[in-house]
Amino acid sequence: MLLENNPYPSDVRVRREAESLVDAGHAVCVTAPRARGQPRREQIRGVEVRRFRAPAGGDGTRSLLAEYPGSQRRAPRGGRAGARSRRGPSCTSHNPPDTLFVAGLLARALGRRVVFDHHDLFPELVMTRLRSRAWTAIARAAERATFAAAHVVLAANESHAAIARTRGAKAARDVCVVRNGPVAASVDAAPSIRGGRFADPRLVYLGEIAEQDGVELLADVLAQLRDIHGLGRASLTVIGDGPARPNVEARLAAAGVAERVRFPRLAGCRPRVGAPARRGHLRRPAPPTELNHSSTMVKIAEYLAAGKPVVAFALRETARTAGGAAELVAGGEPAALAAAVAGLAGDPTRRAELARLALARARELTWERSARELLAAYERL
Repeated sequence: MLLENNPYPSDVRVRREAESLVDAGHAVCVTAPRARGQPRREQIRGVEVRRFRAPAGGDGTRSLLAEYPGSQRRAPRGGRAGARSRRGPSCTSHNPPDTLFVAGLLARALGRRVVFDHHDLFPELVMTRLRSRAWTAIARAAERATFAAAHVVLAANESHAAIARTRGAKAARDVCVVRNGPVAASVDAAPSIRGGRFADPRLVYLGEIAEQDGVELLADVLAQLRDIHGLGRASLTVIGDGPARPNVEARLAAAGVAERVRFPRLAGCRPRVGAPARRGHLRRPAPPTELNHSSTMVKIAEYLAAGKPVVAFALRETARTAGGAAELVAGGEPAALAAAVAGLAGDPTRRAELARLALARARELTWERSARELLAAYERL
């Protein structure tokens, strides 16, 4: 498995796929960027991990030009070793970026099968981050090459599967939907639900703080709760970090709500929903762009597994993930999100109903179900 944009085992999807394959008897080697303090090689739960040094990423053109070509030179080295191994029948590349097709073509030349695990829409991501038609055109060409190099595509959701069949020209039989989801053991059996009307709704955002996530909108939500709905004691916990955090903090200060927000210090890899998230409302602010409409937000399933009410914009894949177990708001205005939060704060009956629906839906989304689709796809190879 070749991974460029996240260290291993921090990427939850890649870790769960690798470990599921190992548990089924496959030998798995992951090549990934090396985070600070990580050894160059190690074994993690039966997965062989080889790491390469990668430049630090960022949101601008210069940082991307430093990150992607450098990783493009280093990542396929692990792929070459795996492709030549007598026990290496397949090569799996994970995006973004869609630039690891070179390793896929090498693997095909050596008679190996190639799998593309489609995490994100790379052209839309490039357009969001760089706002350049020229770079987006290059990204679309890389996407076409990535699909062409793959024998099988693992799609994170139905939107990605449709893109593989249309833009990628893949046959339906060569596209398999492997959804992200919480492991069954993480679904809260008996979540604690505060009763009564809230004067201090507790909001939580979980995940990376990047430009496309719209986390800065939370400043406007808190300001609306204070100024329009009389909920000045509303608080927010942001569990995560990312390149857009300075912008978020500046927006919070400008709105006069910074003292109501905390960013817990995180230890280790990407966190699961922890104690702060399990005691309040859970919500996410991703604005309704085409990228976000087509993306499965892993955090939504984690919110559901915590058994808490979820408030979100009515994005296409968010609605599919929630399956009726969330309060979805049309449009992309923070005022609408704030009104939905305020409504839930004053309606304990609706909160309890959403918590019940959340747990039921989370049990339908567990990773164990997705793992069956994953293993079936590899068996077909």
